[in-house]
Amino acid sequence: MTDMLQKLQSAISEDPDGAELLREALQEIRELRKQRDALEEILIVLSRTELPWDEHGNPTGGLPHFRERYLNAVHEAADLLGLELRSTITRTEPRT
Repeated sequence: MTDMLQKLQSAISEDPDGAELLREALQEIRELRKQRDALEEILIVLSRTELPWDEHGNPTGGLPHFRERYLNAVHEAADLLGLELRSTITRTEPRT
């Protein structure tokens, strides 16, 4: 646990009136960190996925594998980002 989380955790016992708010903040931070880690894993998969074209732009035999990995990664990222939900970011972004 990082120093910030430790400080919040110790503040819960020190401030009984704000304990519930601090617990909610800790939970949200933990969830955001899990989401960050999951998105980082998706970016790693995408960055390590070899493009399925040769230097002339012709598809190689790896195209089906690339397509599957790419689509899976993009769908996972969309779920993590909550793109099916309306937010201040997705509301203004054109749907494709």
